[in-house]
Amino acid sequence: MKQRTWIAFFLSLCLICLAGCAPKAKDDAAKTGEELDEMEVLFGSMEEEPTPSPTPLEALYYDYSDYKNVLRDTEYEYEEYMGGDYLEYGLCDLDGDGILEMIVKEGTSEADFLWRVYTIGETGAKDVGSFGGGHSLLYTDAEPGVLCVYGQMGHEEIVRVTYDGQYISLSTLISQDLADGEEYSKPGSPVATYPIGDPSFIPYTMTENSSLLDCRELSFMRFSFWPAP
Repeated sequence: MKQRTWIAFFLSLCLICLAGCAPKAKDDAAKTGEELDEMEVLFGSMEEEPTPSPTPLEALYYDYSDYKNVLRDTEYEYEEYMGGDYLEYGLCDLDGDGILEMIVKEGTSEADFLWRVYTIGETGAKDVGSFGGGHSLLYTDAEPGVLCVYGQMGHEEIVRVTYDGQYISLSTLISQDLADGEEYSKPGSPVATYPIGDPSFIPYTMTENSSLLDCRELSFMRFSFWPAP
């Protein structure tokens, strides 16, 4: 009988202790939660936020060094024709994707000059097409691509050259005979061009910000503005 009494007393004592501790545990948990809330207000959330995935343009750097190889090969190809000193190239983002295309004049005379367009692909410089380059000048305006103005013996043609990410396309805008003394059109700003033997205007690397460059402003941006290879 005594033993049962002691057991009952011991169990009652345990229940009293547990009842007294439970509110304290709840209070401690609530206090801890309040402290965490205060820390989040002061220092921000303690939980790690997921890092957003970079866009393709943010993730890539474009290596333009292979453009120099194109210039070297083109100059070598026409070396016997005055060393290619009359050939030139320009840089311009034709489709607004942030990659500077390179437009290179090749050929031996006004009769067979071509403007050949290159872009940067996965394996380096990529030929995406060509268009006539005899008796011509290149311009840019507010529209995508470049304008090629042809003029000879009083006849003028203006062709818009665009690039769709794979190939170039040509669209003739004007074809007309000019009156005596009338000057050929200047439908925009001239594209800056440089001698084919001077690759110093080709940047080494550039990000998507290249789309902010104006084709006619590149003449003021020397190679020293970009890291050397």
